[in-house]
Amino acid sequence: MRIRMTADGRVLEGTAKQIAESMHALAFGQERRTLSEYIDWAVDQAGRMNDVDLEVDGATDDEKAASFVRAMLASGLAEKL
Repeated sequence: MRIRMTADGRVLEGTAKQIAESMHALAFGQERRTLSEYIDWAVDQAGRMNDVDLEVDGATDDEKAASFVRAMLASGLAEKL
């Protein structure tokens, strides 16, 4: 899967988990968070900074990352290429 982040035009590629991991690696000051914690933080940030309510769930990192990427695409924060 390839997506483009609408905020900065950055293109990310891979599985949903790989995309979320790439976002995590790029997020300044978030290196101590687990992937799941990072996704929760990113969802909160999207709500506060973009007034977007991302509904994300999942019991595993893979499920949560897939839900996160789907929510970003559905909200317009990212677009599928």
